Amino acid sequence: MSDNPYLSPPSPAERLSFPPPAPPRPLDPGRGLGIAGFVLSFFFLLNIVGLVLSIVGLVQSRRAGNRNGLAVAGIIIAAVGIAVTGLIVALVVPAFVDAAQTCARLGDGVHVVGNATYTCTPTSFYVSTHF
Repeated sequence: MSDNPYLSPPSPAERLSFPPPAPPRPLDPGRGLGIAGFVLSFFFLLNIVGLVLSIVGLVQSRRAGNRNGLAVAGIIIAAVGIAVTGLIVALVVPAFVDAAQTCARLGDGVHVVGNATYTCTPTSFYVSTHF
């Protein structure tokens, strides 16, 4: 063996010593709700539930003095999802209502009105456009 202390094997006490344990994480009561809200915010129609869970999780985390980034992200994503859903509904519902009213006015059968062909039956309708 050499006299260099850096090359000597560790003593039995050095081999059995472990680093001190990490301090326990502070409790964050809103963390689970923030995660659940974040996940649900990506799903159509469940984004409303995701928004509520994210807001509740954020409030609970803030009251405990913690930050909850997933809850904030869940709030943003759910709000955007709700806005997009509202925009789609605002554009699609009037088109369906107009097509249904046109079929009710024209009656059963296939009708050409302008550049649109309406196929109307007693239980459904179909509209195709020609450009």
